[in-house]
Amino acid sequence: MENNMQQLTPTKFIQTLTIIYSALLIGLLLFIGFVLFQFSDGMIPELDTNDTLLFIYPVIAIAAIYGSQAIFKKLVASAEKKPDLKSKLVSYQIASIIKFGLIEGSICIGIVLSLITGNTAYIAIAGVLIVYFLMQRPTRTKIESDLNLHGELRNQFQRYDEVID
Repeated sequence: MENNMQQLTPTKFIQTLTIIYSALLIGLLLFIGFVLFQFSDGMIPELDTNDTLLFIYPVIAIAAIYGSQAIFKKLVASAEKKPDLKSKLVSYQIASIIKFGLIEGSICIGIVLSLITGNTAYIAIAGVLIVYFLMQRPTRTKIESDLNLHGELRNQFQRYDEVID
């Protein structure tokens, strides 16, 4: 792992972050597919006012969205203060993984609730979170913008295949 970090290029960094993101997304989609396949006959969307979980889960979903953004912004703000590009990128990767994990966790809660109750309303809410998760896909532009890269650091980040010192 240490050798990988020594040979870090902007392209390798983005590829690594994209692989992590894609693996999480594929896992979620497979999990939803499995649940929908298992209960294709018996799952119905219903708005049962006696089901308190149906009112709690949207609060969890909203908290995951705002919480993941707040934590991400706080971690990225501390990453911006780092002196070199390599440490900024490592901090950014950690912040992104935490953000992805919080969103994925709340999606998994919805899928499990749907599996337990047989109510697809939870999957519908999880679907909204998946759309939000899709919008979080890491790109060069987002990374530059989030880390507020300017000057030499931005030039270094745009030299895609050059090893970052």
